[in-house]
Amino acid sequence: MPKLTLMFAALLIALGVGAFLFSGSQTALLPAYPGLLLAILAGLALAFDGARKHLMHVAAIVALLGALAPAAALAIRVAQMGTLALLVNLGMLLLCGGLLALMIRTFIAARRSA
Repeated sequence: MPKLTLMFAALLIALGVGAFLFSGSQTALLPAYPGLLLAILAGLALAFDGARKHLMHVAAIVALLGALAPAAALAIRVAQMGTLALLVNLGMLLLCGGLLALMIRTFIAARRSA
């Protein structure tokens, strides 16, 4: 799971940096912040096998918050968003939500096998 989390983290960072380079707006970097946190947590999980379970649970919380933030923004002010803001919010929602769904599935499978 940490390697998959690193892939999602890289995609979130690329989304944020790409949107920033395209728009010049600092708020376009927002997907990069949870991406950076996820990358750190996944790296630590790879380095410390004994703490992997706990670190991946913290990463799941980061993914949950990373999905809730754009979902709230879209629910509140989707009509006022520009095209780039809409795409960045949807991308962050899909990436974080997808990672969270995969993590939950993995957690359930690990629990059943134990």
